[in-house]
Amino acid sequence: MQIAYPNQDELKRTLAEAPANSLDFIVLATGALFPQENLPALKACLSDCVRVLKNGGLLFVQGRPDYLPELGVFLDERLRFKYWIALQSSLHQPTQGLPSVHAAVLLFTKGNGRFNVRRTRFPHQYCAACGKTLKDWGGKSHLMHPQGYVISDVWKDLPVEDNYGRISQTVLETILRMLDFGSRRTEGTLFTAEREPIKGLIGPKDAIAGRSAAVTEPRGQYSLPGFQKPEYEAPLSTPSVLPNRMFNVIHHGDALETLKQYPDASIDLVFADPPYNLDKPYTRYDDEREEQQYISWCNDWLREYIRVLKPTGSLYVLNLPRWSMYHAAFLNRYLYFQNWIVWDALSEPRGKLMPAHYGLLFYTKSPKGFTFNYDAVGELDAPYYCLRASCIRKRKANGIDDKVPLTDIWWDVHRIKHKRDRDYHPCQLPDALLERIIRLSTNEGDVVLDALVGVGTTAVVAARLNRRYVGIDLDKNYVEITRKKLAEVEQYGTVHRQSIPKPKRKYTKKELQLILRNLANELGRLPTPEDVDKISGYDSKIFLEVFPTWGKALKAAKKP
Repeated sequence: MQIAYPNQDELKRTLAEAPANSLDFIVLATGALFPQENLPALKACLSDCVRVLKNGGLLFVQGRPDYLPELGVFLDERLRFKYWIALQSSLHQPTQGLPSVHAAVLLFTKGNGRFNVRRTRFPHQYCAACGKTLKDWGGKSHLMHPQGYVISDVWKDLPVEDNYGRISQTVLETILRMLDFGSRRTEGTLFTAEREPIKGLIGPKDAIAGRSAAVTEPRGQYSLPGFQKPEYEAPLSTPSVLPNRMFNVIHHGDALETLKQYPDASIDLVFADPPYNLDKPYTRYDDEREEQQYISWCNDWLREYIRVLKPTGSLYVLNLPRWSMYHAAFLNRYLYFQNWIVWDALSEPRGKLMPAHYGLLFYTKSPKGFTFNYDAVGELDAPYYCLRASCIRKRKANGIDDKVPLTDIWWDVHRIKHKRDRDYHPCQLPDALLERIIRLSTNEGDVVLDALVGVGTTAVVAARLNRRYVGIDLDKNYVEITRKKLAEVEQYGTVHRQSIPKPKRKYTKKELQLILRNLANELGRLPTPEDVDKISGYDSKIFLEVFPTWGKALKAAKKP
C-alpha cells in the first residue's frame, strides 16, 4: 500500500498535481483546515479529491456536525453517499444545547461499481455488573461471533479521544482495516503476477495523531462564528396565543395547507419524522420521490415550522443521515444549530457497516433563552452496564448506580421490538424517544406540533406529559388510530395494549440454526434446503416456516 501524508502546506498542491483517477482512497481531516474561515477553499479541495479518485475509490471526510452537512451536500452531488460515521469523542460543553461527544467521518464512493469496504469487527463489550454482553442478544447469543461484532456507523467502543480537529490513531487504523480493494493486476500485465499497489492520501499530516504535532483547533471552538449565526435569521415575532380549537387536535389533511392556518410564533416545539424516501408501504404517501422533489417538499414544511415556532421554541427533525445533511444545510440559514444528535438504533443487520445511525437535528429560533430542561433528563445509567431489566433491578438494589451525562449520542433508546407495542405503520418511533425530546424542550402546558404525525406517538406522549398537542396527517386511518389512543390517554392515562401470544412451535429458531451450523461444519460449506432433506433427517419446510428467508436461517452457520 502506497500512502502519501502531505502536511497542510503541501495538501492543496499535492491534490492539484495528482493525475485524475489515480488514488484508491483519501482520508481528509477537515477539522484542521479551519473550515469556518475557508469553506470555499475547502470545497475546491474536495473537488480535487473527487477528480483524483479512481472509479470505486473511497473518500473519508472527518469533521464536526456544525459544518459537515454543507460539505456532505456538496459531495453528494458528485459522489455516492454511503455513511455518516459518528465517532464518540472527548466530551466538551458548548455554551448552549447538549454536551457533545459527536465528531464524524463521512464516507463517499466514486461511481456505481463495487463498494470497496470489508466487514470489520470490534471486540464484544461486557457489563461491569453482571458480566454478560452489553448487547442483549435476546436468546440469540449463539449468533455471537467469537472475534466480535460487525461495526456499525456509530463508533462508541474505541478509546475516547479528540476527533474534532484531528483524526485519532485508533480511528485511522479502523478506517484502514475497512479498505478492501482485493488483489488487482496492472492493466496490460496479462502474463505476470504483478499487482497494482493500493494508493491513498491521508492528510493533512498535522491532523493525524501520531504522525506529527497536531495543529488543530481547541475543542472549545465547536460552535464558531460564521456557522453560529444563521444567514437569514428567522424574525422573532411576538408569541401568539392559540384559540382552544387549534390545540389538542389531530387534523386530517395536507401538512402544508394545515400549517398555514396557524399564526406566526404560536408553537413551543415542532417535531418531524418524515418518510425517508425508501419506498416504504405508506397508504397515502408516495415514499419514492425524485431526490430534488423530496428535498423541496421537506424544505416547504420546514419553512412553515420555522414560521410557527416561538422565540423560545425548538425544532427537532429525525431522518437518515443523507437527508439530515440537506435538512441541516437548509436550517443553518434560518435557525441556530444546537446539536446533531445521533440516535444509535440498529435495526436488522445488513451491509458492510451495520446501519444504526439516525440523525436527530436540534435547532432553536433564538441563540439563547430557549426552553431547555437539561437538569430534568441530563443523567443516564453508565454505558458500561447492560440494559437487561434483571441486571438493572439487582444493581440498583445493591446501590450500584453510576451515572453519565446525557450527550448528543443516544444509545439507550431502542427501536420498538415487540408487536404488542406497534401499530399498523412502517416506521413507528418508540415513546421513549419522544418523551426525552418533549421533556428537554417544553414545559407543562406548552404546545407540541407534529405535522407528519403518523400513528400519533408525538401527540400521545405530549398528552401523557401534560403538554398540548397538534397533529396532522394525510392518512385517515392513521388519524383514527391516533385519536383512539388519545382518548385512552384521556380516560386511563396511558394506551392499553394487549399481549400477543407467540405461536408454539415444535422447534425453536436457535435449535434450527444450530442444526444448520453443524451441517455446514460437516459439509464444509453452507447447506442448501436439498442438503437438509437428504442428510439432516429434518424437513427443510420446517426452516422456511420459521424463518422469512433461507439466508436468515443460515445466519449462525456462516463463516466470518
